[in-house]
Amino acid sequence: MKKRRDLFRFVIFLAILVLLNFIGSLKFFRLDLTSEKRYSLSEATVQLLESFDDVLLVKVYLDGDFPAGFQRLQSETRQMLDEFRAYNPNLQYIFINPNAQGDREETNSLFQQLQFKGLKPYQLSVNTEGEASVKTIFPGAILSYGDNEEPALLLKDQLGVSPEQQINTSVENLEFSLANAIRSLVQSNKPLVGFLQGHGEVGPRELADLAKALNANYQVDLFNIREFKNDSTKETLSIAQQQVRMNRFDAIIIAKPQLAFNDLDKYMIDQFAMNGGKLIWLLDAVQASMDSLSEKSQFMALPLFDRLNLNDLLFKYGVRVNTDMVVDMVAAGVNDQRQIQPWIYFPMVMPQSNHPIAKDLNAIWLQFASSLDTVIAEGVRKNILLRSSPYSARRATPAIVSLSELYNPPPQNRFRERGIPLAILLEGKFQSLYKNRLKPKAGGEQLPMVEESVETQMLVVSDGDIIRNQTNVVNRDIPKGAPLPLGYDQFTGMQYGNKDFLINAIDYMLDDSGLIDIRSRELKIRLLDLNRTKKERLTWQLVNTLIPILLILLLAVLNYILRRKKYLS
Repeated sequence: MKKRRDLFRFVIFLAILVLLNFIGSLKFFRLDLTSEKRYSLSEATVQLLESFDDVLLVKVYLDGDFPAGFQRLQSETRQMLDEFRAYNPNLQYIFINPNAQGDREETNSLFQQLQFKGLKPYQLSVNTEGEASVKTIFPGAILSYGDNEEPALLLKDQLGVSPEQQINTSVENLEFSLANAIRSLVQSNKPLVGFLQGHGEVGPRELADLAKALNANYQVDLFNIREFKNDSTKETLSIAQQQVRMNRFDAIIIAKPQLAFNDLDKYMIDQFAMNGGKLIWLLDAVQASMDSLSEKSQFMALPLFDRLNLNDLLFKYGVRVNTDMVVDMVAAGVNDQRQIQPWIYFPMVMPQSNHPIAKDLNAIWLQFASSLDTVIAEGVRKNILLRSSPYSARRATPAIVSLSELYNPPPQNRFRERGIPLAILLEGKFQSLYKNRLKPKAGGEQLPMVEESVETQMLVVSDGDIIRNQTNVVNRDIPKGAPLPLGYDQFTGMQYGNKDFLINAIDYMLDDSGLIDIRSRELKIRLLDLNRTKKERLTWQLVNTLIPILLILLLAVLNYILRRKKYLS
């Protein structure tokens, strides 16, 4: 009878298990019991993973013997890919050790291929059996879908932070780095981004690296606002048709204009914004260039912004651009062929904002930047993304910029300002500058006008050089004049975060999926206190070793006492 009852219970238990498995096969779900939900993918990532039905292969070049930090990055990457694969089994991945792919010639060939595909090499010091060595690693992945490939950088560059914090930041950004690369491979409709021309803006060669990076997720084109085409039905230039050509862009970047904007230019830009277009203003308010120091030891920095005739337009939108120069003791360097000296006119901005555009970025390199002020603009929200360091100041122009300041900078007590705004994001519904004002005419008739925009965004940065990539003059291994990576200074060998900042801004404005919002997530990486660990190491080793043994001995003694009491009583 007892056996029959036990067998019945066992059958019921198996039936419940089978039923639960059957229900689970009908509805996919996962439980995340961590406090910060670190294993819960965003809705944008889940939708992205569900959008492809062919094999997507991820080759992760992060295998081998690494220090603890890189082991954690490796482990977190594997776990993140497992989460991705749980939502779409078509995602497959392999881990590869690029240092174990044959002889030295084959390894060097692979290194060149990985660099050509967009992965960045790092030199890692390794101590093996008491012998120190340096090996090249590529903490990144190459994603393949169909005939296309896309790199994903897994290690984030950050100047001035500890290696542990750099790894932590990289772990926080794993989901975005991998999901953004997948987006580049599988999305079909790409928004159109334009670089405005017609006012002496930065040319194609100095925009080449950013344009190449944007091509992964966007269509990119130049747009000369001054070049009108004849209307097909008339022999006159059509302002309305020019506006239609301009409005086909989803976002327009105005990069370092040098010539004045007339009223027609401003009207078309204004109406582009009123119709929901996104604008990125990268403006030099002061005429100053390092080229002037190549012939003389000093030059006069002159106000420029007033001549551009943009004051009223940007003031209406909520920003005032000042014709001063921000000098900062936390500065990028200049190579005088003997050593690298910090140059106070090159603010090195460490982004402190938790906004998705600026969060966890490497330092931003600005050149002769000016200060910005916010002004009242109804319906517009302002968010300051970049600020100067606590050791900065404003210098009014005209002002003499002398090379002597490279070796004898002003005393620290002259740098008393902190947090001077250098980049401001504007969001909301903007009022047209031409509301209650005369408008341009086409064929003798006034053009139609939108007086208030739909919800849209603008970014204003007080430095036009933030977008300019250098062209090669130093490296003999690549052609002279070839575009270099944006943010890379070939004279000091430093890589800054300019490109990531601008790409994040475009993503924030144009990516409707919400993928960029992943960058604002914070994961609690619980690190051990290294000083306390070193101090209390022996104590915890003894606790972990002796306590389990003592517990087993105690249980054995208790068991012996209970059995003796039971059978000898």
